[in-house]
Amino acid sequence: MPDPENRKAGERPERPDAPHRDSVLSGVFYFDPADSIYADHFPGCPVVPGSVVISAFLKAGRTAVPERTPGRIQDFKFRAFLTPGAYPFRMEAAGHRLMCRLWRPGAETRRPLVTGTILCQGAE
Repeated sequence: MPDPENRKAGERPERPDAPHRDSVLSGVFYFDPADSIYADHFPGCPVVPGSVVISAFLKAGRTAVPERTPGRIQDFKFRAFLTPGAYPFRMEAAGHRLMCRLWRPGAETRRPLVTGTILCQGAE
């Protein structure tokens, strides 16, 4: 498996050969400013709901570790409100855990805006 640090942004990782191997998925989540949800959340000052961010991670988790079922979320922290737009993310799979991080564009070397863990289920 190639070194994840040398992978281009948005490139999907190779699928690990065995369920216990670690893998990395990185890319960009796009929260469309034209989505009608922002008319209510919140008028004049749109904010991406935390549930929408977590849902994006769960969906990406199904790609990162297809032999596992993303399940419980754990310790998700939001350090800032997210306005609609594009945000780089990274998920690292280690066994039954997906470690999730999301940054402000161009700030991937700084403190993430969102961190959390998704616990997965699946046969050994």
